[in-house]
Amino acid sequence: MFKKFGFVAVAGLMTLGAAVTPTEAVAQTKINPWQHCGIGAMIFTDNGVAAAISNIIWDLGTTAVASATISPESCGTTLVTVALLIDSSYDQLAMETAQGSGEHLNAALNLVGCSATEANVNALRADLTAVATSANYVEMAHEEKAYSYYSSLENVAASCGA
Repeated sequence: MFKKFGFVAVAGLMTLGAAVTPTEAVAQTKINPWQHCGIGAMIFTDNGVAAAISNIIWDLGTTAVASATISPESCGTTLVTVALLIDSSYDQLAMETAQGSGEHLNAALNLVGCSATEANVNALRADLTAVATSANYVEMAHEEKAYSYYSSLENVAASCGA
């Protein structure tokens, strides 16, 4: 176990030189904290999926979200704020999404430039229902549920007419 941890830590330190510089990160328009921040982004600079998986495996994505908060110049956008909102209030967001309205839901949609229209809420609700009715939902970690909601919100933001 300790050998594996040591290898991952050394590999992470060796790749620090290949990490995205703060200027480059700020220049990006769409930042996903799980893909563009944290240890995963340092190791897998050109593979967002691998970075997200690495961040979740490493510490359930905590470092990615924390680095987005502590070092906003390295990956900071309003999307980081959205990720933090989802992470801190997932249960409330899920309930409000199921109900169709609420302050947290409105805030999340507003942060991504959308309004709480019936179409936007229904799109989020459909994704949430698909995740919540999956066989492994009960076993999913909080971070996995939050990431799933974040992904759904990103999809809504890409197609919404705020």
